[in-house]
Amino acid sequence: MYIASTLHAVKIVQELKKNSVSHTVWLPCSDTAAIHRVIFEEPSIRSIPVCREGETMAIAAGLWVGGKVPVVFVQNTGFFES
Repeated sequence: MYIASTLHAVKIVQELKKNSVSHTVWLPCSDTAAIHRVIFEEPSIRSIPVCREGETMAIAAGLWVGGKVPVVFVQNTGFFES
């Protein structure tokens, strides 16, 4: 299971890099843990963990206004809060 999830995570991070993503803003969760393990090893993408889903959009918006390319990772239920 760990190997398969890591392989999928590597593919996801490759796509993020292709799209010039500079930052990921995320709430730590077991569903995206494999992706974030790979992102932590990728020097071109900075990872910003938050305490609540509601913080993600404001942080990502600030990054975007500052000329960066952020991606937000939240669970479905957290999307409504943010």
